[in-house]
Amino acid sequence: MLGSLNRLSGRLARSRDVRRAAGAHSGPDHPEYRAYVGPPADYDLLGGLQFSILFLAGLREEHRILDVGCGSLRAGRLLIPYLQPGNYYGVEPRADLVQDGIESELGGDIVRVKRPVFSTNDRFAFAEFGVRFDYVLAQSILSHTYPDLAQVALAGMADALADDGLLVATFVEGEPTPGSGWRYPETVRFHWESVRELAEEANLAVRRLNWPHPRQVWFAAAREDSLVERAVLRVAAPAKQPRLTGGRLRRGS
Repeated sequence: MLGSLNRLSGRLARSRDVRRAAGAHSGPDHPEYRAYVGPPADYDLLGGLQFSILFLAGLREEHRILDVGCGSLRAGRLLIPYLQPGNYYGVEPRADLVQDGIESELGGDIVRVKRPVFSTNDRFAFAEFGVRFDYVLAQSILSHTYPDLAQVALAGMADALADDGLLVATFVEGEPTPGSGWRYPETVRFHWESVRELAEEANLAVRRLNWPHPRQVWFAAAREDSLVERAVLRVAAPAKQPRLTGGRLRRGS
């Protein structure tokens, strides 16, 4: 798998504008592989938030998870060591980001022990894995897809879910952004009602989740409403919800 990633990374074209955006925030303390996936100062925060919400929603080591847009393993560096071998699947069109994450955040020994599976598929079609997933994570994916591509993405993720599987995802809430296809590094905004309608078109029940994020809104979706309601209750269960203050988490009072 590592050899395949190395061969693929040599053939991947990088966007000049995206490289410039990442490079503006990269440096000795913030390498490009961290800056590419968002503000590098939030790399640890967002990785922790993703792991935490999945764990509260019911993720356990025996579950199989699909990390859509896994990037440089911001969440994967926490999920891969936690899950049983062969249970982490990551999709990322830029194989060099995955390679950087492996080399700088995990190390080859963990990869050999935990046997994560990676793909450079950019079509939101996940049948190539030959499995269905207990959890699908799509953090900051719909934040870069206009409605036409968001519809394709949600349909593909719905197909990838096990019958009792759960999708945990985010979107940027605000006045809708006109356009089609993919937009990066800029974001695409949605009204909640539009996200709900897109999820329902994919035959998914959907609910917002009360969990912190510095810029986006979390939601859960599943084939059955009862599965979503259970996730909502689990995530809301802590007596004192954490809140974001100055880019970091503090316990609410």
